[in-house]
Amino acid sequence: MDWPPFLEFSVPAALAVWAAAVAVTLWRSRPRLPEPGPARTDLPGQEPPAVVSLMVNRWRSDEDAIDSTLLDLAARGFLELRETGSPAAGEPAQTTARLRKGDGRSLTPYEQQILDRVHHLSVNGETTLTSLAFDSWTEARRWRRTFYRAVVAEARTRGLCTPRLAPKTRRALLLGAILPALLMFITWWWVDSELSAKVPDQVTGAIIGAAAVYLAQYFVVDFNWADQTTPEGVAATESWLGLREHLTTVEGVADLAPADVASWGREMAYASALGVLSADDALVRLTPGARSR
Repeated sequence: MDWPPFLEFSVPAALAVWAAAVAVTLWRSRPRLPEPGPARTDLPGQEPPAVVSLMVNRWRSDEDAIDSTLLDLAARGFLELRETGSPAAGEPAQTTARLRKGDGRSLTPYEQQILDRVHHLSVNGETTLTSLAFDSWTEARRWRRTFYRAVVAEARTRGLCTPRLAPKTRRALLLGAILPALLMFITWWWVDSELSAKVPDQVTGAIIGAAAVYLAQYFVVDFNWADQTTPEGVAATESWLGLREHLTTVEGVADLAPADVASWGREMAYASALGVLSADDALVRLTPGARSR
C-alpha cells in the first residue's frame, strides 16, 4: 500500500505534538509546596483544617483532612469524644462520638457530611469512631470524592487555589485535539478506500476512529488534575508550615488520642491537618479495614 506523503505517520505525529503541549502545560501549572515560614505558635489564618490539610498536601486528597475535620467539630462542640475501655484491664480502648449542639456557627457542606455520617451510625446518640468506616471501597470512594470536592470548592472560594487548567488553556487544548482526530478520519477513509470498502463502511469507520482519538484527548484534558496554588495560597501555606515546624517540637503531640481534643481544642485539629499526629489507631479512619483494627 503506497501511502500519500505525510499521511502514514500524521496521526501519531500530531498526537505527539499535542501530548507534549499538554505535558508542558501541566508541568508549568503543577502545585508546588513552598518553604516553611518562620516557626510560630499561633494559628496563622482562618482556613478550616480540611483546607489546610489539602493545601500542605498540594491539593491531593489525604485522610488527614477527614480526621482533622472531625476533631475540629469536636473542638467546636458539635461532637463529644470519649475514651472507653481499659487497656490496663485487658479491655480494648475505643473512642466514642456523641452529637452536641455546637458553637452556633454555620457548617460547611463537608462538615455537615461528617456529622451526617456520625448521626447515621449512632445508637442512642452515640457511636464509636471505628464504626464510621465504610463496608465497601466503592461507598468509601464515593463519600470521599464528595468530601474532597466540597473542600476544594471552599478553597477556591477563599482564593487559595484555582483549577489546574485555566478555561482559556482548556479550550485551546480541546481545539488542538481536533487536528489529530481529523487526521485519523482522513487516514481511516483513505485506508478503507484502498481496501475497496463500501462508502457507508468508510464513513462509519472514519467517524468511529476520529471520535475515539478525540475522546481520548478530551478525557486527558478533563482528568481530575490537582489544583494549582494561587499567590495568596502560597503565602498561607508558608504560614501554616511554620506552625507545623513548631508543633513537631512540642512533646507528646504526635501521640495524642482523639478524646484529647477536649483539652487541646482546635490546635489539635490543625495538628492533624498538618500531619503531625501519628498515623496509628488513635486517628479516625473511614475506609474499609478500619473496623477490623
